[in-house]
Amino acid sequence: MKIELPTDCGNAPRITIVSDFVTAWAGRDLARMSERLSDDFVWRIAGGEEHAGADAAASSAPPAAADRLVLASVITHGRLAACDGHYESGSSTVEFSHVFRFASTVKTARIAEVRSYLIERSVNS
Repeated sequence: MKIELPTDCGNAPRITIVSDFVTAWAGRDLARMSERLSDDFVWRIAGGEEHAGADAAASSAPPAAADRLVLASVITHGRLAACDGHYESGSSTVEFSHVFRFASTVKTARIAEVRSYLIERSVNS
């Protein structure tokens, strides 16, 4: 997978965590995703889907690993973080925005919740 990350990420530890997590998500690296999730993790996808617990990573990852991931921005503050970008897979592109809530403000805290907004479009559109 070709990966493009923001160049102005600075040195905030959570920016690296979010970037690594989204890279694992786009690549369907479920083991790497699961390492970052709290025991009571919930993933909410706009439109009504909600996945919780051990199967949340598999249920919320793209159906196939992306060919290309572009992470446009990552923002963090306290227990919260957000990122946006898009991934390309086959003949489609999915624009995404993820909002993260960590279990605590500790640098090593696990992710407790993700809210995702996804828009899929054909590459030819």
